[in-house]
Amino acid sequence: MEVSSGDLEVKSPADKFFRSVTEDINGPFDNIEDKMETINLEDRTLTMRMSGCLISESYKTVKATITVSPKEDGEGSRVAWRVEFEKIRHDIEDPLLIIDTLIDVLVNYLKETDGNLLQ
Repeated sequence: MEVSSGDLEVKSPADKFFRSVTEDINGPFDNIEDKMETINLEDRTLTMRMSGCLISESYKTVKATITVSPKEDGEGSRVAWRVEFEKIRHDIEDPLLIIDTLIDVLVNYLKETDGNLLQ
């Protein structure tokens, strides 16, 4: 299993941001089948599995987890994301372009969600 992760600071409050993401998480992934695996409202964490399109041709598993935490200074939130993926076979070349594209879409979606909430 390989992992890519990162975080992003947003200006929106954690609860409001997390609620918005859980209500519209399918929005950025129109061409991908995603299945919500878990939502933990208390910890503001959601996990989903993705399949379909080019994903199923190269990967057994693609799982994304998003956790939203209030910043310590009380202004805004920290959004941590983690994408786990496992290739179908070890001899498949690294099709990281697919994973990089998914991550770009996810990060842009998170930024856009923050912008919409601040309007």
